[in-house]
Amino acid sequence: MAMFRKGVLLAQHKEPAFSKPIVRFVNPQTDRMTIEREPPANPARAGVSDIVEIAQAAGVTDERDGKPLYKKLLRARERAVAVLVDAVDDEPYVSSRIAPLLQCREEVLGGLALCKQVAQTTNISFVVYQSITDQKLGLPRTIGGMPVVRLRGAYPAPAQSAKMKMREEKGRRLIVGTGALIHLYRAVWRAKRQSTTFITVAGSCVANPMNLEVSIGLSVDQVLERCGLSAEPTRVVCGGSMTGIAVLDRDATCVTHTTRAILAFRENKKDALFSCIGCGRCEQVCPAGLNPMYIHRFVENSYYANLRLFDAHMCVECGTCSYICPSRLTVAASVAKAKEYALCHFIQPGEETDELDG
Repeated sequence: MAMFRKGVLLAQHKEPAFSKPIVRFVNPQTDRMTIEREPPANPARAGVSDIVEIAQAAGVTDERDGKPLYKKLLRARERAVAVLVDAVDDEPYVSSRIAPLLQCREEVLGGLALCKQVAQTTNISFVVYQSITDQKLGLPRTIGGMPVVRLRGAYPAPAQSAKMKMREEKGRRLIVGTGALIHLYRAVWRAKRQSTTFITVAGSCVANPMNLEVSIGLSVDQVLERCGLSAEPTRVVCGGSMTGIAVLDRDATCVTHTTRAILAFRENKKDALFSCIGCGRCEQVCPAGLNPMYIHRFVENSYYANLRLFDAHMCVECGTCSYICPSRLTVAASVAKAKEYALCHFIQPGEETDELDG
């Protein structure tokens, strides 16, 4: 039996946004946009070509990978052996996939029926994260008679495992996000163009954490104003707290199809004054098996020559080391800098490992 587990076992504290109803915050003009194509006479019996063409005309985009849904439907047409509904929210705070699955169930199932019509398969399941706590809305074992599969493991291992399984059957599965299913349903049944996406707004500075359906193109500042700020944030992130991208200009940064969350935090600057205590927790949780503690120290002291033996180029840039650090050091940033240096000075062309391709 393994003594250590790669990744961080996260308590998925989705509250208080998770159990609240999804609130619509949309631009009335874009929300009324429809497609020019005539809807099918009976949407419940729409043909495969009709479904694909409507998805293209409506601009339906899968929030999980940013790809046009019609292209994924074309690849899956009469070839997919399974349809997976991706409702995995694998970071704390974020529930922008699970909440629509539970609260917009009719639309999700309607969109799923259309995907089922295209893929011609009855092998369908919903995928969620295993360890979700603090919810008033329970996760059922089945939705619409189809199983709900809980993805086990530690972050970011579930995502990596799922990615590997997807590669094994590349082109044989149709994997689609819950938001894309909702927008596909609206396109076929209501001739509605996609103009919105589902996001979670949370963090220590957000007065009213909630899940929103927001218009694409709204600024981060507008969204935060809608939820209210209890304090001026020192850090705003688009995406998960571990894997998101820091926002430098809230007014110029806009919501896109793939925006899953906007998180606002206020951090005590005194916390950044701690130094490494050598606890080794970053080494224990590193999914690549690196020693971020030493890599961080070498980078901080500009001892780049010593990095040759520490395989910094193997870093997958998951951010787990910074997340787990009790001293709240920017370990991930140091390792990323070391990785860049190693690739330029230590790794010869053609020597990159498979991990770099992942």
